[in-house]
Amino acid sequence: MKVLCGPMLRRVDSQTACIFLVLHGLFDQQALSATTSLMMAPLNDDLHIDSIQIGNNLNAVMITLNAPQSGWPERDLIHYDLRYNNTSLFQNQFFNGPLPVYAGHALPCFRYVANNQKILNASCRKPHGAKQDALAAYDRSVEHSNKLDTLPDVAFFTGDQIYADDVDPQIAKYLFEQSQLLFNDEALANPVDNNTAHWQSHLSELGWQNRHLLLNKKEGFYTTAGHQHLIGFAEYMLMYMLAWGGLCHDLPPPDKQRPKKHDALPYKEAKQLSELWKSYNNANTFVKQSWRVRRLLAHVPSYMMFDDHEVTDDWNLTQQITQQLSHPSSLGQQVVTNALAAFTICQAWGNNPAQQKPLIEEVLPDLINALPSYNAQSYQQTFERLNNLNFTTLAPTSPPALLVDTRTQRTFRSDKPLYPLLVDDGALTHIRDLLASLDESTERLLVLSPAPMFGFTELEQIQLGSVDMLKHTAATAVDGECWISDEQQLEKFCDAITSVSNLKQCYVLSGDVHYGFCRKKTLAHPANAHNVNFWQLTSSSISNRPKGAMELALGALHKSTVLGLSVNPFKKKHTQYLKPERWQGKFLSGHLNLGILTLDAPDSHRYSMHVLRPKGEWKKWEYDLSKPDLLE
Repeated sequence: MKVLCGPMLRRVDSQTACIFLVLHGLFDQQALSATTSLMMAPLNDDLHIDSIQIGNNLNAVMITLNAPQSGWPERDLIHYDLRYNNTSLFQNQFFNGPLPVYAGHALPCFRYVANNQKILNASCRKPHGAKQDALAAYDRSVEHSNKLDTLPDVAFFTGDQIYADDVDPQIAKYLFEQSQLLFNDEALANPVDNNTAHWQSHLSELGWQNRHLLLNKKEGFYTTAGHQHLIGFAEYMLMYMLAWGGLCHDLPPPDKQRPKKHDALPYKEAKQLSELWKSYNNANTFVKQSWRVRRLLAHVPSYMMFDDHEVTDDWNLTQQITQQLSHPSSLGQQVVTNALAAFTICQAWGNNPAQQKPLIEEVLPDLINALPSYNAQSYQQTFERLNNLNFTTLAPTSPPALLVDTRTQRTFRSDKPLYPLLVDDGALTHIRDLLASLDESTERLLVLSPAPMFGFTELEQIQLGSVDMLKHTAATAVDGECWISDEQQLEKFCDAITSVSNLKQCYVLSGDVHYGFCRKKTLAHPANAHNVNFWQLTSSSISNRPKGAMELALGALHKSTVLGLSVNPFKKKHTQYLKPERWQGKFLSGHLNLGILTLDAPDSHRYSMHVLRPKGEWKKWEYDLSKPDLLE
């Protein structure tokens, strides 16, 4: 038996704690058990187990630990042990790499917190996107402090937990090889429009390279980095397992030798080799540190929502792409279905196990069993079920957290096919219904929106302007999918949030844009005589710095210079961007960062961006939200 993913601590409330893991080996659900303890004294061994077979002797498992009748003791470290045939799994032979425990502890642990005071948010974690991984670096800081009470009370991940379209070659090769070992081979749908030059009937025959020649614009794929694009259900599952630290901790190097200074190579070949090795070095560093992320996620409750890269870049970006990727019996529909199946198991299941139970028990097993022989009807039925499903849910945190699905609930106005409504009217009704279940005394609310509700307007307007001029080409190039692309729908979304009668503070946790910033928006409550403060807290990325035109644009805006002309677009008071304390002229961070929201008293709230500098040191950008310092 091997634990190839997890244990990941997911949904936690006063009575339960959910743990996700993937086990490889002969599996008997009845042989799996768990115990909890407090200060080495037994606490409870009551649990419920759900599982789904995903591959050859490979099972994804959700263990729900039940608290004693009195509930979990608050803020105490509760250790948990997972046992198979009465043998603890927390032994070296059951794990690849170090055990997910901290020094001085034989087992992982969690804390139940009635009122969350320390809340982490982050997004965008691409294995070869940077030289560092902010989550791994954060685990290292916890290790150095040797104080588990410094861990966040809860973590929210706001999209792009994996990158399916932009995959390092060595990772792609490794995942492909593992898919052939751990899963059944998968048959492929026929391509559209005679796009058959590079098609094969099964993934094993297709191989892991040059997939951009098959997954092209004819099929609805507009990514510019799709050479090793994931296709199969197995590949999506394995990418989650790799990213979260259980699959491996070292990558074989490229077959081509690293270029040396004295090598007399043509410029183009030398550049390609240099980029190949740079990507590999970043990816291998990421994989080597992934055991740290596994350890961190074994101790901190986590909730998450997809954005586009969990499926493919530009997923449902325009009406045309949405239609292409929904076409029955197509490769586009197949890839989206496989991605959504893996998302359901790896992300949505842990957000709300009861909500996803019908999918885990009834829908996904039929899809997985049909993978070796392409079944158009099976894919069509599963696609309709998943792609039309609203994954929006409420997390049982305090403050409560609304996790908003802005991908499957999109629609387009008939006259604006390039500008998506991130949530349609039906989704807004569902959001109102969820919020109506909250206690009437609720004054604070967390909203998880992968794209910022109140974004960096100056850059978003440039993006939307380019779409106006260059149409579909620009839409796929600049990702013109911001909330202000349809301000009427944004207003409706705000109205849905302010349906909470006593709401005073709404904290919007976002990522996606690869730069971090804070912003305030104040709206009058529609029913009561008070204002609601919306705090846009954008922290990204964990491992993917902005590059190219985006990096140049941000630098130019910071210097108040565009095309050599002196400008200052930030003086408009209605924008209400927040300056960090000890102001040094910058309020946007393109460095890797994590966000920490601190709610330590009813009238006190602070936010900090923990910026990871190139040499590995942390620099904090602090914001006192009780006394916000606004740009003027």
